[in-house]
Amino acid sequence: MPDLKEPTNTRIIRLGVIQALGGYLFWGFITGIYYKSLSNLSAWELLAWRAIGGFPIALMLVCLPPGIGRLWAAIADRKSIATLICSTLLIAINWVTFIYSVLSERLVEASLGYFINPLVSVLLARLILGERLRRIQLAAIGLAFAGVLTFCISIVIHAEAGSNFTALPWIPFVLPISFGLYGLLRKQMKADSITGITIEMGMLLPFMIVLEAWLMWTGNARFLQDGIRADGLLMLGGLVTVIPLVLFAAGARKLKLTTIGILQYIAPTCQLILAITIFGESVGSGEIFAFILIWIAVITYSIDSVRFARKSIQPIS
Repeated sequence: MPDLKEPTNTRIIRLGVIQALGGYLFWGFITGIYYKSLSNLSAWELLAWRAIGGFPIALMLVCLPPGIGRLWAAIADRKSIATLICSTLLIAINWVTFIYSVLSERLVEASLGYFINPLVSVLLARLILGERLRRIQLAAIGLAFAGVLTFCISIVIHAEAGSNFTALPWIPFVLPISFGLYGLLRKQMKADSITGITIEMGMLLPFMIVLEAWLMWTGNARFLQDGIRADGLLMLGGLVTVIPLVLFAAGARKLKLTTIGILQYIAPTCQLILAITIFGESVGSGEIFAFILIWIAVITYSIDSVRFARKSIQPIS
């Protein structure tokens, strides 16, 4: 009889690739364009509306099967609550840093940060979880570090005299470290991705409402000031946050970790293309050399991961 299972598996994998690809392309292009279209707003107001607009959507999604009971299971003990508080702080730092990078025309730096994010996660797994690293992985991390160092030196050399701290290349460090630590905490949680983001947005919500109220009180908010179109765009911040997360989560459940590991470089590649071609950010020779080092590190790490995955599933003779 013909094997009917293989075509089904193939369709599932293909769907998973499409979903994950959709999530990464959304993060790479749509998210950047969205925040750039609201460049007259402050990063703090945009951060506030990620939670204000996103929490109702996330709550509706978590009510779908298997149901809202997932929320109570995720906060069943003090350790889980403490972990969620820490993850909430980290994702808020990551969000506001990315928004700031777009508004301040530093998306190239954000792209660099997300390129090295997976390698930072591997390093954190070694340092905190005690996971072993193969020599090729260590070499890839070393190359990535050299690339980041080259990028930072190039930025500092070309910085204008009298530049303050915000002009220094801190974004490529804050983004991967915050998201790497966030991923480390999420790995230890009992909550799935939708449940986790719902709780995190719920924790942020009261603070973000207070933040938006304070911005309005001090005259620094643009909500209800720039017309219905601008307000509508601002309220879409929740959808912009939730849509790629849902696509990624759906794809990740259907694909191998190595496949996800390779696909995740699509987002920072798109961000780099967006920064140079549409946003008009300049990239010097030093930055280009830094990206070449990062790409060599990425390719080296990806090839090693694929080879190791293939070896691990070979039947024992």
